[in-house]
Amino acid sequence: MNATAGAGVDPASPARLERRHDGAVLTLTVDNPPGNVLDTATCEAVTARLREAADDDRACLLVVRGAGAHFSFGASVREHLPEHADKMLAAMGRLLRALTAFPYPTLAAVQGRCLGGGLELALACGPILAAEGAVFAAAEIRLGVFAPAATALLQSRVPAGVAEEILLTGRDLTAAEMASRGLVARVVPDDRLDEAVDVWAREHFLPRSPVSLRVATRLLRAPRAAEFDRRLGELERAYLEQLLPLHDGVEGIRAFLEKRPPVWRKE
Repeated sequence: MNATAGAGVDPASPARLERRHDGAVLTLTVDNPPGNVLDTATCEAVTARLREAADDDRACLLVVRGAGAHFSFGASVREHLPEHADKMLAAMGRLLRALTAFPYPTLAAVQGRCLGGGLELALACGPILAAEGAVFAAAEIRLGVFAPAATALLQSRVPAGVAEEILLTGRDLTAAEMASRGLVARVVPDDRLDEAVDVWAREHFLPRSPVSLRVATRLLRAPRAAEFDRRLGELERAYLEQLLPLHDGVEGIRAFLEKRPPVWRKE
């Protein structure tokens, strides 16, 4: 794929940036093994790489990937606890706001599990290409919480019934099921995801003017990014002020960390 390393490659960082096709395609890879968990430090590293990529006027496409077998298991479960939740939400919010307002086209390439905050990361991009074995879920409801960013993002991408299915069941969805709901643009064999990303870039972006793509992207994204910023702020406040003070707002998280079944109760 004509890969060349860029200044953003740092083996000690949980996020790296690589330039391909003479700098026209940038790949931002979340690399926090084993599941590319988006803890606060990783979110901050990814946001820094996004800012670096945004300033590269040679680029016409940003590809967001996860290293290894999985795209991302999502945000840190431990950081959902009340003593960490405000910092976790703020870091995730900065990352997703930067991505929804990114100045040129973005593409998520998903393999393996894409859960919780990982799903939010993919949804904040433009088209999603998925390996056929990929699994998607907004699993937060299983832990007694909800997904602020996924709520805001899905409301702008799919009908209400689809958003409710994903957010309120928390169930696993295959790549084919996500494609049938309009959330995945293309499903490819597991061993051909890299090839599919390369073909997508060559067919749709490399022949285009980077300047024109930036103008068109800004005009297309500005209303959605502004609404996402507003709606996410409301949902983050609701998470902290309406959910976390409740017993069930932390019971599922504590039960998961303590490896026991949750005990729900009416307030």
